[in-house]
Amino acid sequence: MKIDELDARIIDALQEDSRRTAAEIARRLGVHQNTIRYRIRRLMRNGVIRRFTVLLDPRALGLTVSAALMIKVEPGRLESVAERLIGMREVTNVYQLSGEYDLIAVVFGTDLQDLQGRVSAVRRIEGVREVHVFVTTRVLKSEVRYQLVSPSAQLSRQGQGP
Repeated sequence: MKIDELDARIIDALQEDSRRTAAEIARRLGVHQNTIRYRIRRLMRNGVIRRFTVLLDPRALGLTVSAALMIKVEPGRLESVAERLIGMREVTNVYQLSGEYDLIAVVFGTDLQDLQGRVSAVRRIEGVREVHVFVTTRVLKSEVRYQLVSPSAQLSRQGQGP
């Protein structure tokens, strides 16, 4: 699906706060609210917007340590290992890779001992050959938002009114 500038601006507004109503977005963008409703439904129907959800801060929930687990999987076991990782509550992201490692999983724990237990659980998954653990020392960026509208374009439009 091709995304035009209005779609990108609607997505941007929803990513800032998905509780915004179509009327609020319409006022902000200077477009009729029926247009906004139609566009949001179309973006959902075409899979651009998968769902509306709440974004939690793991650290505010007591999950103060995290790690990236670089995982090597036995041949033919990739799908079953990936499914197990996806099903683990403490694993927030799972990516399939090319190269030396097959998967990367991001895992959170309440402290280093808890994290170690969670890593051990990953190591016990049938089909996991190797797990290399990289404990996070500092979070530089943690964002699920994909910015379609450049910050400079946003600034230039802000001076134009809604």
